[in-house]
Amino acid sequence: MDGINAPGGSSSRSFDDPWNGPSKIVIGVDIGTTQSGVAFAFLQEGAKPFIHRVTQWPGQTQNLHGKIPTVILYSSNNKPELFGAEALTPQAANAADDKGWKLAQHFKLHLHPARLIAEHGLELEPLPFSVSLRQVYSDFLGYLLQRTQTYFEDHISGGKQIWKQYKPTMEVVLAHPNGWGIREQSTLRSAAVEAGFTSADDAATLIHFVHEAEASVHFCVLYSDIRSQLEPGMTFAVCDAGGSTVDTTVYTVQSLNPIRLKETRTPDCVQAGAIFIDKSARKYLCTMLREAGLPPQEIDDYAAHGVKDFELYSKRGFKDTNADQNIEIAWLTYNNPAIRVRRGQLTLEGSKVKTFFDTCVYKILESVSSQLEDADSSHILLVGGFGESPFLREQLKERFEPIGCKVATTSEQASKAVADGTIIWYTSNMVMERIPPHSYGIEVLISYDPQAQDHKRRMTVKWPTGLYVKGGADRRMQGVPVGCDHITRRPYYREYTTPDPALKKFTEEIWFHTFEDVPRWMRFKPGSLMPGFQLGCSVNADLSDMKGALRAHTSPKGVRYWSLSFNVCITFGRTAPRAFLEWEEEGVTRTGNARLISMPGQ
Repeated sequence: MDGINAPGGSSSRSFDDPWNGPSKIVIGVDIGTTQSGVAFAFLQEGAKPFIHRVTQWPGQTQNLHGKIPTVILYSSNNKPELFGAEALTPQAANAADDKGWKLAQHFKLHLHPARLIAEHGLELEPLPFSVSLRQVYSDFLGYLLQRTQTYFEDHISGGKQIWKQYKPTMEVVLAHPNGWGIREQSTLRSAAVEAGFTSADDAATLIHFVHEAEASVHFCVLYSDIRSQLEPGMTFAVCDAGGSTVDTTVYTVQSLNPIRLKETRTPDCVQAGAIFIDKSARKYLCTMLREAGLPPQEIDDYAAHGVKDFELYSKRGFKDTNADQNIEIAWLTYNNPAIRVRRGQLTLEGSKVKTFFDTCVYKILESVSSQLEDADSSHILLVGGFGESPFLREQLKERFEPIGCKVATTSEQASKAVADGTIIWYTSNMVMERIPPHSYGIEVLISYDPQAQDHKRRMTVKWPTGLYVKGGADRRMQGVPVGCDHITRRPYYREYTTPDPALKKFTEEIWFHTFEDVPRWMRFKPGSLMPGFQLGCSVNADLSDMKGALRAHTSPKGVRYWSLSFNVCITFGRTAPRAFLEWEEEGVTRTGNARLISMPGQ
């Protein structure tokens, strides 16, 4: 399709089919709040794809599942010193104390849209020193790329030569939460360029994005029992419970050979991930230790030690609210019967541990319930690191299995779903229809009618063909499934008083709105914006290639003028909206580049 570069091979292929495109390297990256993962494939023309997961990360060579802690230790000159597990060792902690290094962690929360941060009252941990969020992402992506190259060269036959040959055309798929959009994708794209994945000129065509839940569904279809149960017309949900966000998406099966799905409603995203359970546990430990009369330094040390142990053991295995849980908060020599600490082990009642989960589990159950409303879903596929929690799994089963919706998990480790799923998504995109997260529209001119009361006292603009009123509303897309190859076209028309106008920069603002039926106007008569409209992004393009499309005219009043007609085209049905220009010139349809630019604060 002219103007759009889409990932994947033929629309009719399955992941198990031989790759029918040119040979290339594809890397899939899942940067989670607490853990990250990388998968890759060397796609060879005529050969079946094979997914490799990067393992043997420095500092954790025994971790064969391939997850790496999403942390960086920075020195005071904003230089990254250590990454991942190496930044969390006792030696790293000592070096940080001696040299004044600071840890960047949970930085994914900083990239969340302002709406999500405000809705959930997120408390953001400050980034170290004067390091920007984009630098943190760039540094971390650069480290992932470096380690991926090393792993590729060590594990692929002829890896060094293959990497050198195919690195210039290498493509990367970055996974992100359902609630992220153009602004967040722009930040990730820039960070990936700075990290060395590709050049700025090639970023639009070599860097792709996919929702974490959508990557997970591609993984689940291959590695869960649901594959054998799929049939046309069947509806099921995917709940991707991660470190900070829990994404839920509902799909309907369109076909089986190949498997093709469509979204049934706008996906949901709530801040109810595993990190908030840790925060709840820490808050309780600090309060308990403070009330026991411990000095501040011991409170901090014991709480930190306890949360680390809780995250590694009790949280992951917790299921029975009637069974006590032991959490190591100190060395074996520490005893405090008043707070049930013996040999460094704090004993907590299962009912108390349950309270750490309650808020998150409630949000997840409500989110899934709202997604399943009127959906007649037969299954919920639970994936993600938090998705491995026996307690969460049981709560979902108690809520939804009595109404005929089975809760299922993958036959592989759930935390592998996103990174591996990005590669499957790239090679065989199964989702044919998606529902845009917003209703989109633009501000338009309306031909002035002096008899119309709602035209009076509005701002106007004069063109050779007449007077026009500013502030009209036009809807392009709203809450309905959109095919991934569907192009939304909006015709544009310009008039000029010279045959050689300066056709250069074109900018059109795109507005999000919350109306079911869009009003005729988006501005009040004084020109101020009506409630319900929000500036989302802008389409930016250069019109200089369109000079051959100018047409000469004479107005009814005998005024000579020239017009330019073209379409702004946007694909809203893909995981990352893309734009291009389209116009007619001497009977031939031509296309040109356009960019979607996020607006500050959006």
